[in-house]
This record gives sequence, C-alpha cells and structure tokens, in this order.
Amino acid sequence: MNKIGRKILITIGIVGLLLAGCSSKGNNQMSTVPGEEQITKEEKALTEIYDEITENVELPKMVVLNDNYIANYFAIELSGLEEYVFTNAEEVIYADTIIIIKAKPDTDKEALQEALETMIEHKKAELENYLPEQFKIVEKSKVQVSGDYIYLVISEKEADIKAIIEKYVK
Repeated sequence: MNKIGRKILITIGIVGLLLAGCSSKGNNQMSTVPGEEQITKEEKALTEIYDEITENVELPKMVVLNDNYIANYFAIELSGLEEYVFTNAEEVIYADTIIIIKAKPDTDKEALQEALETMIEHKKAELENYLPEQFKIVEKSKVQVSGDYIYLVISEKEADIKAIIEKYVK
C-alpha cells in the first residue's frame, strides 16, 4: 500500500472513531435550537421527520452528530439554524448520511449548501479506492434546497428517504 493509501485508510479510521464517540453520551438525540418550536399543523419537526424515516426505511445503525462536531466538521454556524438533524452510519463501511436543516430566513442558504457539498467531496475522496460500492452511493447524492430547508441524503434507499422528507418540506 502506498503512502497516500495509508493516509486515506488512517483518515477513515479516525472519522469512524469520531463518529462512534459522537453518539455514545446519549445527550441531544436530535438538536433543535431552544425557543424556536413554533410548528404549524402542516409541518413536522425535523426530529419527527427523521423518526418517520427510521420507522419506515431500513438503515444501518445511525448516530446523531453532536453540536460541536457539526460546527467543527461542517463549519456551520448553528445559530443560523432553526432546526437540524445530522446523522451518519455508525460504521465507516457505510456511507449513509441524512442531514436535514431548516435555516432561519436571514441565514445564507448558499453557504449551507456549499458546506454539505464539500462534505460530499470529502466522503467521495475517502471511499473512492477502498469502498467502491459506497463511493457509487455518495457519487449519486445531491444537496437539495427547498425554501428554508436544505437536506442531503446519502443512502441506497435515497428515494424512499427523500419521499418522506419532501412530504413536509415542499
């Protein structure tokens, strides 16, 4: 294995350890900015949307990323978000990722979209030579924007997951 290959393998291992540590504390299963829970009858909280996804779509074991990880890894200013759900597959052998964001009206949605697109590129670079089937899944993924909502689904079950999300964000 060449130097670059070893570096990428080490990076994948480190990301796996970070992800495993993000969920083990049991706090903040889903993050919502306090005081912003004004949900009309036509809407669902993002945590409820995610719960519906996990009840109806078979996924690998997922971990909910904590606020520090989201702010540092994605470089997203959380104060600009009304609600958010960031989850990844617990095991690094799966590319599965579900991110749903509801931005505050004055938040730069293009910057949020770019942050998620950058994450896609990093994930592709990590998987390209080591997990080609997972790389293909990531390669098909695309950040979606609908009003104040920005979401990203990386999964073999992408169509099923997006169908649930789009019932509430469009």
